[in-house]
Amino acid sequence: MGGMQDVPGGAAVPAPSGGDERGVGGQQLTSRIGGLSVMKGLILYGASLTFAGFYAYFMEEIASAPTGTPPSFSATMVGAAAALAGVLGSAFALVIGVPTSDSGVNADLRLDQQKAQKNELKRSEKGVFWLRRLLSLEPSDTNRASWPLTFGIWTYALVAGATAIVYFLHSAETPDAIKALAVAFAGYVITLVTAAYGLSTKGA
Repeated sequence: MGGMQDVPGGAAVPAPSGGDERGVGGQQLTSRIGGLSVMKGLILYGASLTFAGFYAYFMEEIASAPTGTPPSFSATMVGAAAALAGVLGSAFALVIGVPTSDSGVNADLRLDQQKAQKNELKRSEKGVFWLRRLLSLEPSDTNRASWPLTFGIWTYALVAGATAIVYFLHSAETPDAIKALAVAFAGYVITLVTAAYGLSTKGA
């Protein structure tokens, strides 16, 4: 809070306010945008589906290509697919096992969740609640899943796993750019398996 400061002549004027009161900060700005969490969720769903669509097309072309002849793909398409694969792959490698923080929850959704548990929502409100729960990037509390994030992680795992299978079955027809996803996913799997057996050994 700003206090009073003296100026020549004995008059007192309000001192400059603190940083939070001088303007709309990032946190204040986001609180003024309705449906922001849902918008983020929709974008993440769209990115995940785009990633799946790209690699479904790649896998179909690779599987139907003549033996020993890799298909030719648009550099723009491959670049976009690789960028999405990199982001989702990093999330797959890092997010597993990391709990949601208190700062990453949707407070409004939490209130609706509490009302739903007490059966205080009207029939129309229940439909809106379930839609918000499905689309909101931030979950209602730290013990609940974020469905857009969950969808992205599972989409990556399934698509990357399928790409790895196609690569192993059609290695001669798989371009290097597509091969990179299969190799990266195989590395993640090996790391997870190694960690799992390491933990089970320590706990024995």
